[in-house]
Amino acid sequence: MAAGKKGTVFRVTGLPASRPDDELNKSLKAAIYDNLAADEQSKLTVNAAIVPSCYDNDEKVALVEFYGGVPAFLSELMANPLGDWQVEMGDTDISFGQHFFGFTQLYTPKPGSSATADIIAITGLDGHAYGSWRGKGNLGRMWLRDFLSKDLPCCRTMIYGYNSKLSTHGVDTIMDYGRGLMEELKKVRNTEELRKRPLFFIAHSFGGLILAHCLVNAAQADENDHPTIASLYRATYGMLLFGVPHKGLVVDDIQKMVTGQDNHPQSALLKQIRSKSDLLAFQLVNFRNLIRDRKVDSDSRRWKRTGDFVTAVDADSALLHLPDSMEDKIPLDADHSMIVKFGDRNNRGYTSARDKLRQFEHNAPSVVAARFLRAQNRPPPSSTVPFQRDSAFVGRKDILTEIGEKLELAAPRDHCRVALVGLGGIGKSQIVIEYAYKLRESAPQTWVFWVHASNAARFKEAYTNIATKIELPGWDDPKADILRLVYNWLCDERNGRWLIILDNADDDRVFSTSADSDSIAHGSEAPREAAPLESFLPQSSNGWILVTLRDLVAAVNLIGTRRNVIRVEPMAEEEALMLLDNRVSVGKAFEDDAKLLIRTLEYIPLAITHAAAYLAVRAQTITVSTYLELFRESEENQAHLLISREPRDKRRDGSVSDAVITTWQISFEQIRKTKPEAAELLSLMAMFDRQGIPESILHNGRGRLQFEDAVAPLTSFSLIKAQGMKQPEQQVGEHLFEMHDLVQLATRKWLEVQLQRAARDMGGLPSAPSARAKGAQITQYGISSSQGSMQQRRRLGGLQ
Repeated sequence: MAAGKKGTVFRVTGLPASRPDDELNKSLKAAIYDNLAADEQSKLTVNAAIVPSCYDNDEKVALVEFYGGVPAFLSELMANPLGDWQVEMGDTDISFGQHFFGFTQLYTPKPGSSATADIIAITGLDGHAYGSWRGKGNLGRMWLRDFLSKDLPCCRTMIYGYNSKLSTHGVDTIMDYGRGLMEELKKVRNTEELRKRPLFFIAHSFGGLILAHCLVNAAQADENDHPTIASLYRATYGMLLFGVPHKGLVVDDIQKMVTGQDNHPQSALLKQIRSKSDLLAFQLVNFRNLIRDRKVDSDSRRWKRTGDFVTAVDADSALLHLPDSMEDKIPLDADHSMIVKFGDRNNRGYTSARDKLRQFEHNAPSVVAARFLRAQNRPPPSSTVPFQRDSAFVGRKDILTEIGEKLELAAPRDHCRVALVGLGGIGKSQIVIEYAYKLRESAPQTWVFWVHASNAARFKEAYTNIATKIELPGWDDPKADILRLVYNWLCDERNGRWLIILDNADDDRVFSTSADSDSIAHGSEAPREAAPLESFLPQSSNGWILVTLRDLVAAVNLIGTRRNVIRVEPMAEEEALMLLDNRVSVGKAFEDDAKLLIRTLEYIPLAITHAAAYLAVRAQTITVSTYLELFRESEENQAHLLISREPRDKRRDGSVSDAVITTWQISFEQIRKTKPEAAELLSLMAMFDRQGIPESILHNGRGRLQFEDAVAPLTSFSLIKAQGMKQPEQQVGEHLFEMHDLVQLATRKWLEVQLQRAARDMGGLPSAPSARAKGAQITQYGISSSQGSMQQRRRLGGLQ
């Protein structure tokens, strides 16, 4: 019979590579004819092509096509297409198969030239590794083999086969199919030359989902993983995606079409690929992010499969919706099955695919080589924390453990953010410095980046430091968008895991402000189209963000959940005593005085270290006991001792005061500017005894809602605490409030400054009275005198 009609193609493995192709071809045909029945020898025509094995240099493979029917000795494979049939060829056993599982090379690259690229084609669900790519014409051309061998003769073109039959039991999740592909890739790209060879993928339907899963996992691999997987993402230059349902399929009709019933072996898989699947939505986000610098050609189609049941892959699901410079979107006039069946070389779909592949082949070598060179020269992960580790760091083990648990429980599946919130000087920055060093010890492959976040200029400065540290190409270009460059680098999972520490992010308005630092610096309004700083904090799964700040509300705004806020409280007595002793040697004889001192300083780390610095430089004249006597003499002494300039702590940012009172007064100023009623309430509370302040005396004509709005910023900044409800003999349902002694002191000293300023503004009056003076009331500065009666104030211990 003439070879004018397409026949059935089998793959033959086990051919010895030591023999020439012509000789192998003759021996193979002889073995086939030996197994044909007498009437078949005249009826059947055999065409065999010898091609290299993808796996073993000692073996070759043959693609054998029978015209006029399938020989009887292979009929078993028609009934059981997943099996193999062995035949003797001289003293060698060879195997016939129709399933094409694993990789099959389709033609031998042009003799005398090295392969320029690997092309891998992955078929769709319920498809066939070879047959799905054959045209429907009488010749049954298989374009990957018959056409690309002429148009891209220097490429190693392979098909990948897997058990995609919905009616069979076995592998039943996208993850399993993806792992299977990665295992086979390890075998066919198993040398350094092969791993660095440019790689182009052609994927149809479900094959694209397998490819996406594979590349997402490969992008997360590092050099300690299998070298083929670690290099796979760098080697991948471009993809042709045909009708890939990135957002899922309408699978109801597939179920009926395949089995005629609702329950079938692959129900778990069909659930995963259902339209609007959460799994596919998550994978799509990751896939889109990681292929932004790859070349993608998406052929979209709303299609129906031949038969009675309709299944839709609409254009929205078939496209990645990347910018046109990254994704070519080409509609093809064919149903879903025919979208990859090009019957002749003039087919519009084929010419589009051919032209794209030729473009890939031309551009890929230099691009892929540059990627591997960059990876080879890339600096190892390190840290930009600007402070030395504190060798005398003590305590806080519970907080360090909680940070680790919250961040590490999220890895590697999710991006995670954690915030440390507490009073200024409570030790938040010191805790995260210690955590950063511990993380680098336990996970040296993790980058740690320090970002001082008090204002936009410092934020951009930190990102510039990051760009320098990671040797980001183009960072020193005066026109470079540093924020965008660093953001893109952080989002690229190939760059490994990272932790950003946002220190002193107290004002969340900074993050809603435009990234135009010049506009911010000059107080002008930035262009509307300029992105806010918050948009440059990535949410990619390869990174964590750890924030320190004073304001609980700002913390929740930045990290998105109250659950990951860790409140930092004053130190335990034992920890505080160790902190003091590490800074200035106290000795056993003065231990009681030391305990009294840290209690007086309310176990606040910054106050303790400041007192220790004062004692250390006056060790010959001032003891702990003397310091306590001076501290107790008057508020003026207390303020002097807590504001005095002492040797700076080198582990605190230079722009942040070492004096605890000054540190808190920064919070007061922020509240005065943004929440004047809260500042007024704080001023009032500073006039009473620090404990047991009933809310009734604080209302001052405010309604319940107004009062709650005024209290909220004070509790959010940890300046006051609600103690609980009043005793039964008092008004039922009324809260009591308390303040730290030192916070109250700082508030009163701040009020004195505000009163002096107000007095000057009102006409150069002489020095203002003490902030505790009766009747002082300058509300435009957020300052209010006590509005309660003398009887109430005496009952509260407000006048001392």
